[in-house]
Amino acid sequence: MPTLHPPMRNHPTCPAAGLRAFTLVELLTVIVIIGILAAIIIPTVGRVRETASAAQCIGNLRSMGVAVRLYSEDNKGRTPRLTYTFIQDLWSYAYPNTTVSFSGEALPEQLAGTMFECPLAHKDAVPFVTTKRSYGMNAALDPSSNQAERESRGILLSRVTQPSRAALIGDVRDASLFVIGTLNPRHNNKVNVCFVDGHAAAITITDELRAADAQANHVFWNGVGK
Repeated sequence: MPTLHPPMRNHPTCPAAGLRAFTLVELLTVIVIIGILAAIIIPTVGRVRETASAAQCIGNLRSMGVAVRLYSEDNKGRTPRLTYTFIQDLWSYAYPNTTVSFSGEALPEQLAGTMFECPLAHKDAVPFVTTKRSYGMNAALDPSSNQAERESRGILLSRVTQPSRAALIGDVRDASLFVIGTLNPRHNNKVNVCFVDGHAAAITITDELRAADAQANHVFWNGVGK
């Protein structure tokens, strides 16, 4: 005869000794600590990202300086045309192995990720959609040449007597040329500039560089002044 076993009974599980729930004060304390840490970390991450973008911009300008030098070697010592077409002139020197052709006005996606696009440029602005420029050529270089020559043939680099102090290409605000009215201090109130000698740096635009006669007389703009 089979042995009968009493039915199994479920007994309530008792919580482990010593464990307790968090109090409201403890939860609020944790939330406050998380908020403080977020307030510290988020701005830091933003600054790190801006610093990295500024460094990438400097690298872009330095690469453009190399491309200008290569272009001048093939064009009797002249720079690209000092107009909005300078990217067209430099395209094959900047990307000699590319299979993408560049002619006329570039499409925004054509410049995306290239040395011709500053990572901090406001690409959603209407002027950018029109001009597609975050860098511009210095239109005041070589005052001995006239505007027609600068726009059609560029300038002779040999005419720039102080190449390490003269701006060649710089950050612009949705424009095609680097002049007083278009320069853009978008990197912590500084403008990134490639100089005629090929080096690139972040500079502060002083009142002296913004003066009404600066483009005609200052070496930063014309390459031959004081």
